[in-house]
Amino acid sequence: MTYEPPTALPRDLLSSPDMREALEAHDFGTVFRLARARGGISYSKTAAECDIKPERVGALARGNGRITSFDKVVAISDALRVPGGLLGLASRP
Repeated sequence: MTYEPPTALPRDLLSSPDMREALEAHDFGTVFRLARARGGISYSKTAAECDIKPERVGALARGNGRITSFDKVVAISDALRVPGGLLGLASRP
């Protein structure tokens, strides 16, 4: 059985136009806000699964800063169960 993190985005949220736009733009602040508001995924859970400090997740969600590290983009993709192609990454299991 494959591990399903508590931060996996619901399919309907993942397929929503505003989430797709945020993912394509690597606008993780919007991604985190949408995950919280419409997916019920807390910032603390997101932070733990993405290996990002909770304060940083909150700051990003408020529009302060950006994620530019490839490793963090991959960690976010894995934690939220976002297909790599939606973030410009190679397909991964």
